[in-house]
Amino acid sequence: MARFLNDSDYTALVRNEIRAALTSNYTDAKLLSAERMAIDQIKKYIAGKHPIDKVFIEPDPTEDKRDAFIVMITIDLALYHLYTSTAPNLIPKHRSERYQDALDWLKGVANGTFVTDLPTYEDENGEMMLNIKITSKRPSEDQRW
Repeated sequence: MARFLNDSDYTALVRNEIRAALTSNYTDAKLLSAERMAIDQIKKYIAGKHPIDKVFIEPDPTEDKRDAFIVMITIDLALYHLYTSTAPNLIPKHRSERYQDALDWLKGVANGTFVTDLPTYEDENGEMMLNIKITSKRPSEDQRW
């Protein structure tokens, strides 16, 4: 499987010297591991609502069709994982806040409270499949729910 993130993706969110300091002792294997953890973390939240194979597409050098927000939160999660494995007591406040913001958004997508423009599941006719969920505040043993 090809990599979802490019090295150039990081330049928008972190300076090169900080990225180099985070991965200096571990080579690129540490960065790839953090990226995989971040991608798997995102998959766990959105897999029920959005097809993962359409969200995590390979970057195309001619036309980047990846969702910029997914790229951004993947980087935020990966950088947080790098910090926790390298210097857990020195995590910058903004990095912790961005990590928490990403988790809050993922939880909102998983709960259905946040609407996204990510690809949706389709049936064999190409029609969007709706994920209808009926809930109630009443306990299920009560017949009025």
